[in-house]
Amino acid sequence: MSSKFHQILSYIKHYFVAHRRGHGVHSPFAYQLCEEVFYNKHPFYAFEQLEKLREQLLQDESLINMEDYGSGSQVFKAKQRKVKDIAIHGISTKLQSELLFRLMNFMHSEKALELGTSLGLNTLYMAMSNSNTKVISIDACEDLVEHAKAMAHKQKVDHIQFIHAKFDEALPQLISQSSKIDFVYIDGNHSYAASMQYFDSLLEIVQNNTVLVFDDIYWSKDMTKAWEEIKAHPKVKLSIDTFYSGFIFFKEEIKEKLQYQFFL
Repeated sequence: MSSKFHQILSYIKHYFVAHRRGHGVHSPFAYQLCEEVFYNKHPFYAFEQLEKLREQLLQDESLINMEDYGSGSQVFKAKQRKVKDIAIHGISTKLQSELLFRLMNFMHSEKALELGTSLGLNTLYMAMSNSNTKVISIDACEDLVEHAKAMAHKQKVDHIQFIHAKFDEALPQLISQSSKIDFVYIDGNHSYAASMQYFDSLLEIVQNNTVLVFDDIYWSKDMTKAWEEIKAHPKVKLSIDTFYSGFIFFKEEIKEKLQYQFFL
């Protein structure tokens, strides 16, 4: 089965089984997430500024020399790509980016990690959710890191640490040096082996309020297999599947494992 066919079938299934708003959600914490994060349409203070940046990226003709070390792109073959083309095909939608912002703001995340900087737009959404939040963003493509760093500097956002490195090289060192990471957004190397490796490594430092977000959980059958195994892990108390991303929570006050699918 091709990845595209897998995505179509998965979306059809998701459409028919996913919850709309809080209907059928009985966990108080999950219901609060519905009301204040996933289905909250209130515009935050930074959204207008961030959407102007998105529009600029969608018109940017400058070139990026790409270095793909993960599963690669399902759209691009050439190594040199225009920023606007990466923005069209390779960055999160407005809804997805705002969801990251809302969730980090709701969880009062103090230290966040992003695996996969891309153009740096989601990095800014994460950083601007709270001026006291430190964000560490890692990408193996030097041009992408420099582009994101320049964009953050221009926006005068100085609480982001950009790291040019492969995930496999940087993540173990970060984990060994960190006693706490509240929020992890994983948007790179959409393979079964890599996703399970990142999850197993991050389990060493997860705490009660830690959130793990896996992007593109229906990228391929292998990626979906990883998602199914991750949400079934004994330490995972709550998982939320929005089709585009999977959200993992470890809150000990949730006594019975909960698995929800939300249609956004």
